[in-house]
Amino acid sequence: MKKLFSVLSACAFLLALVGLAINHFPDQAQAVASVVPHGAAFITFLVGTGGSALACVVVPITEIVADDCPNPGGLTDLHVIRRRHLETFPAPGADGVTISTALVPVDGEGFVPWAFAQDTGEVNHKSSGDAGNQSIAHELNVYVPRGSATTDAVIQAALNGDFVVIGRDSNGNLRIAGDKRRGVKFEHDYKSGKKGNDKNGTDFKFSGEGFTHVPYYYTAAIPLKA
Repeated sequence: MKKLFSVLSACAFLLALVGLAINHFPDQAQAVASVVPHGAAFITFLVGTGGSALACVVVPITEIVADDCPNPGGLTDLHVIRRRHLETFPAPGADGVTISTALVPVDGEGFVPWAFAQDTGEVNHKSSGDAGNQSIAHELNVYVPRGSATTDAVIQAALNGDFVVIGRDSNGNLRIAGDKRRGVKFEHDYKSGKKGNDKNGTDFKFSGEGFTHVPYYYTAAIPLKA
């Protein structure tokens, strides 16, 4: 039994050496295989069918670069307006999810930026409701560090508000939560933490249910408040 194990180990080692040689010297391996009985079939068995041995095991760097598709998560900025301050909310285009015409606020109003900590913003949507009565829920979350009178004043002013918010994701897409018929509500959750290195700040959420569409993609300019 010990002798059989030694023989099997030696065979496995030789196969590994042959495979290594094929991977590093594919042209030479193919040349040798052409003059050795069943050589080509043996190489096919080791590295698979189709193309050279090198192509079977190594992806060219040019293909890796060509296929690269960055897709970072998160939001980079957020803009907020009360729904009643929007005079015109254009309809989406033929795809049903993209608005390419600019939103128009009433005179003297416009979207205002909502600052938040980096890598804390996200926009989500999900289906809700029972079969036959499903709709889509919109949700946009950000985190603002520290507690301050300025932040708390904004919290008090925003309570019970009806908003439309635009978040720009890390891929540059603008997404609208809320629409002309139904806005998103404002929620907050402030925690000071108990220890010196605990999280001290406010989680903000804009959310709403009953939408018949995902958060729209917006390709026009954001009308900002002067």
